[in-house]
Amino acid sequence: MAQPDEAPELLGGAAVVTITPPLGFPLAGLFHARVSNAVESDLTARALVLRSGDTQVALVACDLIGLPADLIDRARTRAAERAGIDPGCVMISATHTHSGPYTTTRIAASRDEDYIDWVADRIAESVTVATSRLTPATVAVGSSTVDGICYNRRYHMADGTVRTNPGQGNPDALGPAAPVDPTVTALLVEDLDGRPIALWSNLSLHYVGTDSPEAISADYYGYFAQQVSQWLGPDVVGMMTNAASGDIINRDLAPQVPIRGTRRAKMVATTVAAAAISATMMARRQHSIELAVSQIPFSVNRYQVTEDDVALAQRIIDTPEGTEAPSPEFSFVVGSPLYPVATEVYARGVLALKDMPASQERELMLVRIAELALVGMPGEIFVELGLELRHRSPFPLTTVIGLCGGSVGYIPTRRAFSEGGYETWRHGNSWSDHGTGEAMVEAASQGLLELAGARDGDAETSGTAKGPDDA
Repeated sequence: MAQPDEAPELLGGAAVVTITPPLGFPLAGLFHARVSNAVESDLTARALVLRSGDTQVALVACDLIGLPADLIDRARTRAAERAGIDPGCVMISATHTHSGPYTTTRIAASRDEDYIDWVADRIAESVTVATSRLTPATVAVGSSTVDGICYNRRYHMADGTVRTNPGQGNPDALGPAAPVDPTVTALLVEDLDGRPIALWSNLSLHYVGTDSPEAISADYYGYFAQQVSQWLGPDVVGMMTNAASGDIINRDLAPQVPIRGTRRAKMVATTVAAAAISATMMARRQHSIELAVSQIPFSVNRYQVTEDDVALAQRIIDTPEGTEAPSPEFSFVVGSPLYPVATEVYARGVLALKDMPASQERELMLVRIAELALVGMPGEIFVELGLELRHRSPFPLTTVIGLCGGSVGYIPTRRAFSEGGYETWRHGNSWSDHGTGEAMVEAASQGLLELAGARDGDAETSGTAKGPDDA
């Protein structure tokens, strides 16, 4: 493998396009339907393109709750046609804003197919524009930590169960059931005169919402981008991606700062932007770097619902309005009970899950940028899986980019499945089987070793991952 001082010069470019839907669009993120009546902040697709020699990679962050695989395929194909980039070198992820439109079909609403196709086109446009702006560049990479931002939302309770979001001040909450990861990983791209082009950052934090439940908003991710532009310059592209944050939120049971809504989202965004700048502003600039991409095919097995679950779901759905529905005692609801407001949602979700294929093909995408390794994973990854991957990585800096490469819902640890709680409940939009997360970590760890040149094999060649039943 070539040494860094032998690598070709680096080029970088970035772009932003809006993907805000018209007012009147249903909004995702809650168990009930909401219709947008205002725009608090525009939704965007933000692209950062890097090129070193024959290798070119695009990192795209979209202000959406999730990205279905078919949308990603369309966007990659169009980006390849317009920008000349290999489709396999386009990493597209969702920030997981809860104030944007549906991108998958759920009980509350269905995705709008015209919007989905338009977003795919806009993503391709962001990559194309960023590619047209490629200029000789340097990168600086680093990490920092933030306090008072990340909290695990799963708690051990006095009755022996594990509950998600037990409520602030709940005396029965004994303590968090899992750790947090307050690490802000950042990448600063500048031109050769030291003028910033883009600041990419990543943190294990679910989302931070805003004031109005009916307003379209990029949530705290949008305010992060605004803060970067304010501090580094109006043309600098700030972009956040979501790390291993399936069980991480910005809410403590004993809050130190009681401010909520938009003001809190701005406070969190400012804190994270400051950490990203602190991590990179005085870090070593590199103009000749190793840039590499690898894709690992991965089969995600679905959870097998029982015949009793299916029968119960059908009885719930068939219950006449005004009549008490059967108790929603699905086999996958362990520990704390199912939320009453979600009974019908899960009943329909069980029937959808029953009809899904036994497995679906996804990918793990690995990107090396100097000493930084990015691991794109589909779904909302639990924080312990991200921490384990970082521990096993041969790179000085490693982070997961979640909600990347297709939506599969929450990906808990095996232990979390045995403990129960909201994230472990299975339905048509959160359907992976037990052990999927651990198998992803195993496959990605091996891929990172190859990408680092620690094992025989070509870092540009895709590997084959074991499925969760084989790990």
